[in-house]
Amino acid sequence: MKNLLLFCLLILFFTGCDKPRMLQPPRAEKLRILSLVTCADHIIAELGSRDKIAAIDRHGKVLESMQGVPVTVAGGMVSREMLRKYNINHAIIWYYQCSLMDLFQKEGISVSVIEPLSVKNYAETVRTLGQLCNQSEAAEKLLNKFYAAIPEKSPDIAVLKPVYMELYTQWKSPAQAGYIAEILNYAGGRLAVAGKYNGTVSPEKAALAKPEVIFFVEGFGSAEELAIRTALRNTPAVKNKKIYAIPRKLVCEGVAPEELLKFLSDKIKEH
Repeated sequence: MKNLLLFCLLILFFTGCDKPRMLQPPRAEKLRILSLVTCADHIIAELGSRDKIAAIDRHGKVLESMQGVPVTVAGGMVSREMLRKYNINHAIIWYYQCSLMDLFQKEGISVSVIEPLSVKNYAETVRTLGQLCNQSEAAEKLLNKFYAAIPEKSPDIAVLKPVYMELYTQWKSPAQAGYIAEILNYAGGRLAVAGKYNGTVSPEKAALAKPEVIFFVEGFGSAEELAIRTALRNTPAVKNKKIYAIPRKLVCEGVAPEELLKFLSDKIKEH
């Protein structure tokens, strides 16, 4: 019996947001979207369909294109009252927000689930949202810009410059297998130390890695504070004053990857 229960739990874990019955989204002209995914906000606005987004979560406010759109969700909390107030008929959520599926199903709201983004599946995400909003032609134009920015040849890890990147709090760094690390590789850098478990790294390991460039999120820390940290003050990055603030919107997974790539590349190459 215990083995059967364990088997059932494993099925639920690995199937994620899969449901036996997925509601069909409304026609594009009828869409009233609640988006809990900042990159979806950005992509839909780029496709020319910003008017279809009726409400967003607080993270979406980092985008200029989302100014004026009601912020109705904080901490992943969604209420029936809010859904009805804004006449929501479609929701866009991240893969880890599956707990919301039951509520949306009961309210008759169709759902798009965004999987972890990478350079390889970014096109699929853009095309899916383009199809949703009846903007497939605009989606291909957006992808042309993306493909023009991404080098055809995979980066040679051996020649990439070591980079320390800090996200929002001290010693919190991106994961090695994540979207930001992937874009960083194409820009000519590699994570000198990468986040694991709760995302934090050891200051000692950061010091030993001798990063040549340091990035932090704009509005979260400063170059001056990073430069005087015991673990970083003797690194090449500090000695050569190569400490840069990344615009906050670019750190959002999947938002303007071409801009993120250009920004990182320009700073890494800067003398």
